Amino acid sequence: MRWMKPTRTKKLPKGADWHYELKYDGHRALLSSKNGNIYLYSKGGHLLHEKFPEIFATFEHYFPRNMTCELDGEIVLFENEGRADFYALQRRQRLRSRESIQEAVKERKACFLAFDALTLYEENLRTLPWKKRKESLTTLFQQYELPLSPTPFAEPRIQLLPSEDNVERILKKNNMYRGEGIVAKRTNAPHEYGRTENSLKWNTPFSLACLVTGFDPSNDYFDLSIFDDKGNVLPIGKCAHGFSQDEKVALVAMIKKNGNWDDKKQRYTIAPSIAVEVTYTTRKNSELREARFSRFLFDLPREECNVQRLQVTELRFPDTVSITNPDKPLWETPAVKKIDFLRYVRHIVPTVLPYLKYRPLTVIRYPHGMFGEAFFQKECPEYAPEFVQTAAVEDKRYILVQNTETLLWLANQLAIEWHIPFSRYNTDYVDEIVFDLDPPDATYFDLAIEGSLLLKELCDSFDLASYVKFSGNKGLQVYIPLPENTYTWSDTALVTETFGAFLTSRHPSLFTLERMKKKRGKKLYIDVPQHRKGKTIIAPYSLRGNATPLVACPLYWEEVNDTLDRTMFTMEHVMERLVYKGCPFASMRAVDNKKEMDALIEMIKEKKV
Repeated sequence: MRWMKPTRTKKLPKGADWHYELKYDGHRALLSSKNGNIYLYSKGGHLLHEKFPEIFATFEHYFPRNMTCELDGEIVLFENEGRADFYALQRRQRLRSRESIQEAVKERKACFLAFDALTLYEENLRTLPWKKRKESLTTLFQQYELPLSPTPFAEPRIQLLPSEDNVERILKKNNMYRGEGIVAKRTNAPHEYGRTENSLKWNTPFSLACLVTGFDPSNDYFDLSIFDDKGNVLPIGKCAHGFSQDEKVALVAMIKKNGNWDDKKQRYTIAPSIAVEVTYTTRKNSELREARFSRFLFDLPREECNVQRLQVTELRFPDTVSITNPDKPLWETPAVKKIDFLRYVRHIVPTVLPYLKYRPLTVIRYPHGMFGEAFFQKECPEYAPEFVQTAAVEDKRYILVQNTETLLWLANQLAIEWHIPFSRYNTDYVDEIVFDLDPPDATYFDLAIEGSLLLKELCDSFDLASYVKFSGNKGLQVYIPLPENTYTWSDTALVTETFGAFLTSRHPSLFTLERMKKKRGKKLYIDVPQHRKGKTIIAPYSLRGNATPLVACPLYWEEVNDTLDRTMFTMEHVMERLVYKGCPFASMRAVDNKKEMDALIEMIKEKKV
């Protein structure tokens, strides 16, 4: 197999003759079909059809049997839309038995991201400009209704990797997803074999300060280490590349002069005293992958080469956002530090941003975690950075979370709870109806489960699509998405009040509309007055500032049953859910509900409900 290979660059080219794609850490592959036979080749020319049956199944289902094509792309296991999980893919590729592969497919499906078309319908496209090849590839995916962008949980496992013509936009995407880098492609270049300057790869590796603790002269690898939380030396991998000849000679001389030769291991060891900066792509446990020397750090105190610095490095915060006091304790049981909270927020940025954009934000800040007083913050403070956008609502200027930097800046400010209204700041219409189902306390969570299912049943009776979310506290919240710029607060009040009255009338032993807690008894409060202009609700994926750090997590309806455990929605669990299950609200904005909502409102006005 002969492949077109991008050349590494330290600076992205700019201009009208360049387009850009996100770079994924997967396995390069060629998807080929001819005479009714389908092939999936690895970069080394090995057939992969048995390893990735879900990709083959997609081809057979979506493309005609006599299709002839050669598609260049990347096999990935998604971590999010713009980032792949290399180590998970590596584990998948090691599987041998059909049974183990099928189990892996059920757990987490691989995807073929196509980024170039070399042959289509028996026509050789290699001599055409890249832009023409990309247009042909896009048309193919449109024709057969395959995803036109990376979509981790879409049924088709063959998807298009789109390009951007704006370098700033692709940089923002790469930052949001914590991406591996960007590939720049010259629009008028033909397909070439081998290394080419018409395709350039710009990596965004992690950069870490660490210590050299050994040298193996048999392969020229240097051992790297850092200090753990207790001051012990923690090995983190090896490094052999990135040195100039002079740098390598100087480092070896320092080790030989100040270190010791180990006859048994046939290598030099040295006390952790030489600080260096290295870059790397990913990390598995304590092992850095593709570590490359960057520079010596002679002025850096060696104790600063520690695991805390590693944790901060892997957050990959933008340069515009500082991280302060990462070791600050926020919760006692379980023990949660600020670095844990920042890591959670950094991972969920791509998922949560769509739910926060254009919504005037109210936060609850916990400057001392759960160990001190909290306070509400509605107005944007004067010291907010320039990238923080705002909107004037009545007499206040609220923060709008329009970008990655704003959310991460708020997280560093320990804005732990995020509350948003039911509409965007730039419209007088309502974007969703939300019913907040509030049991007396957490021990009555089963009431919220029962009540939400009855509410879903009511929505289903009017063919209204509904969604459900754990509040992060003790209850559940049911969403009815609405089309943009369609329904007023008066319209939605008709629905919330009618549903509230119906449910309390039909199930008086379960539901109550009583606002005073002491008069509710052991019933489930359905908070109809909360859905009003100027009111807010906890945002999806926000943490709650309670004794136990739980997340306001969207759910799938099939999860809402007697086995649902509210205590499972920790930060770690929610991050894992997003990787393996995706976001249950992902399809919500595509739901229309207009015909059904119009019919319901008409029935209410005619008093037929």
